[in-house]
Amino acid sequence: SPVVKGRATMPALLAVLRVLGRGGACHMGMATVAAEDDNRVQEKAKQKLDYVQGFIRSLETALKDDTAEDRAWLQAVISPSDTCGVTLTKLAIESKYQSYVSLRCATMRAVQLLIRISTLFISRGATEDHNIGIAIFLQLVGRELADEAFTEVKALAKGAEPNLGCNAILFLVELGPDAFVLSDFPDVMVAYLDLFVALPSRADDLVEVALRVHAWSGERRAELLGAAVRHIGGQMLCEVLLQVINRGLDERPLRALKVLAGCLAIGGSESLLYTNDIRVLVEILLRELPVHAKNATAFACHADCYKALVRRCEAARTHRRDEIVQVLEDLRDYESCDPKVRQHCSEALAVLASLCR
Repeated sequence: SPVVKGRATMPALLAVLRVLGRGGACHMGMATVAAEDDNRVQEKAKQKLDYVQGFIRSLETALKDDTAEDRAWLQAVISPSDTCGVTLTKLAIESKYQSYVSLRCATMRAVQLLIRISTLFISRGATEDHNIGIAIFLQLVGRELADEAFTEVKALAKGAEPNLGCNAILFLVELGPDAFVLSDFPDVMVAYLDLFVALPSRADDLVEVALRVHAWSGERRAELLGAAVRHIGGQMLCEVLLQVINRGLDERPLRALKVLAGCLAIGGSESLLYTNDIRVLVEILLRELPVHAKNATAFACHADCYKALVRRCEAARTHRRDEIVQVLEDLRDYESCDPKVRQHCSEALAVLASLCR
């Protein structure tokens, strides 16, 4: 792979990983051999972790800087002719490293990044094929190794170790909906929501799973929404969704609004949001509704969320009610507004009026 200043080349990384993986002959007593073998594996695991983490940092830096040199390096490491993906995937599932959680998490993260980068180069992020990640992974490592990895990572996704479970689910979601057997998906969603409780520090990573799964639509979307309403982790998910909405970056806030509205549309979701979060959401919607008045699609996301919120949560019906009504009435009566926007305003006003009699 081309050399990038300050960044280890992939051949150098692979050479180190292969050398670290070699064993040596030992002619001492069996107990001593076993102890030395354990120490040797532990040291190798630590060294491999350092190199894989360095590689991840290089990938993330190249994505951020996005220079011509960076793009050339990235294209080289995601090429099927480069054995990077194969080496990392084998390392993630190698039996002798099963107890080394940090190493396995790092290797899954590295392969996930390679798949994401490949998707960006292939489609520039514009593809509607949610399963493109699977196709890329198969091309990167081959069918036999991919099948072996699927089996191992799916088990980790529902396993007892939360860090491995978190990285396994993130990896599988990168591949797409077909990475999950539909009959197993309810258990995966329970394991996913458990992680919000077990690993609150990973909440920003975990929320991406909900955004992706919701975009898949169909039965998997329905299972996500239903599980979020039933599970205590759903409250924590909704807290993070609220932060995504409030930050207002790229397309993520609109998807987060759709996830939240979908949860609130389900019976039993009255306690999904804390009272203060309900008020914060009302204020965000009050701020954003007029901002998106010229974009009927974005406006619909905000209006639908508001309708779902006031139907489910009493606190939303009274908080800043007069101001909300004024904004909706002004937009409804403004003839230059898109007819769809005006229709959404009428519907929201009708819902609010029916609940506040």
